[in-house]
Amino acid sequence: MTHTSLHITEHFSDGTLEIRAPFGIGSLQLANRLVQAPMAGISGRAFRLQARRFGVGLVTTEMISSHGVVYNNSRTLAMLELVAAEQPVAVQIFGSKPEVMAAAARAAAAARAAAIDINMGCPVRKVVKTGAGVALMADEELAVRITDAVVEATPVPVTVKIRSGLKNSVTAYSLARRLEAAGAAAICIHPRLAAQGHRGEADHNVSITLAEALSIPVIASGDIATTGKATELLQQGCAAVMVGRASLGNPWIFSDLLAGEESRRRDIDELLLELGRFNRDVVSEMGKARAGRYLRKFYGWYMKPFRPNAELRHGLFQAENFESAERLIRQQIRQAGLS
Repeated sequence: MTHTSLHITEHFSDGTLEIRAPFGIGSLQLANRLVQAPMAGISGRAFRLQARRFGVGLVTTEMISSHGVVYNNSRTLAMLELVAAEQPVAVQIFGSKPEVMAAAARAAAAARAAAIDINMGCPVRKVVKTGAGVALMADEELAVRITDAVVEATPVPVTVKIRSGLKNSVTAYSLARRLEAAGAAAICIHPRLAAQGHRGEADHNVSITLAEALSIPVIASGDIATTGKATELLQQGCAAVMVGRASLGNPWIFSDLLAGEESRRRDIDELLLELGRFNRDVVSEMGKARAGRYLRKFYGWYMKPFRPNAELRHGLFQAENFESAERLIRQQIRQAGLS
């Protein structure tokens, strides 16, 4: 199924697709063209539930080790505990052995994953040195074998996330065509070279060219923080957009994009209400001790629009729980006029 033959009900006046238009990835039908990005150490269940509450059509787990699944690592298996409220959810797996990736995909499908995403874009050294992540872009034969094995192993659609290339040149085009031939139902492209990490600007000319070259949906990822950018990519052929870092501390970006509005800063009461709800979901998922450590980084992201002073930043890092963090935020905002 190509992204040009889908059932479309939402268009702009000029006939181009709106982000809230439905689309399909293989047999999976999605309510809109907004996808939550997988982010290591971030995209746990509470984060995914939040993204769904703000309207995201497809949420994605953080990358899960295929070896961890196969060897029944308890922490890894906990990452496969999906709940009905987050559906549809894609499970992202990584690894370098086709048979192990296939086994992990079967486990993910059994856990009710709506799609399996293969990570071929992570540039982190500890992943790359095992031959996984973006290292697979240097070995197209292995990348194709892994994709073929995962497609054969599971009835749910298989997607692959890639980058533009490794160091000096764009190699995504040739690889993506081979992955499509191997059965991938969609390609997600983060158009930076692996050597760039998250530095520099994402070159979405690569995303657009890739969308023109493939008959399966292309999902554009990277630096998508405005309705204008999302609309531009849809107008030029991308089937959907994936939002990651722009949502950190600002889950409202999802609902704003779906409404066709530019994201705006929320007032402190609305922010703390949402942060409190998120906190409760995190505690339910992780327990109080782990939740406290996980949430520290979120306090900074949520407070960034208010330009917190050093005292507040330090206090939030030391906060033992959300209640103490909320008291500190309200006190500092009152005293320093941060609002």
